[in-house]
Amino acid sequence: MAYESTEVAVSKSQDAIRKLVYAHKGTGLMLVSKPPAEGFEAFIELEKAPYHIRIMATCKDQKRDRNGYLRNAGGLAKAIEQEERRVWRVLYWHLKAMFEAADSGVIDLRNIIMPYVVLRDGLTLADHIQPRMAKLMTMDPGRLLGEGEG
Repeated sequence: MAYESTEVAVSKSQDAIRKLVYAHKGTGLMLVSKPPAEGFEAFIELEKAPYHIRIMATCKDQKRDRNGYLRNAGGLAKAIEQEERRVWRVLYWHLKAMFEAADSGVIDLRNIIMPYVVLRDGLTLADHIQPRMAKLMTMDPGRLLGEGEG
């Protein structure tokens, strides 16, 4: 599991995310903690168009240790804190990699953030597509994409 032993504080990873967003035309950032989910919402302007994105990650349940035994209260608190550090570090490196791919010109940033774009109903594009992905893969692209309006 990536970053399972990181000692980087959650606040340090969050601050690094903040700096990345604002260095890349970010106009706003909200950190979100809704256990077991952790993540952020950001507002980014691209070609004078505002984009609202949400990137969330899920912390793994820490009630049991690696051997399947229930943790005591102290052990549970420590494990939860470590898991939050891990998740925020993964979020930071994920965002950094996304921006580096865009900065290098390899991938257009709009293509990178597409699954994370928040739509009018408050759900991301990925939230809408993921449950129907297998079915959508077999659809006629003209019908799938349509006009995009209306």
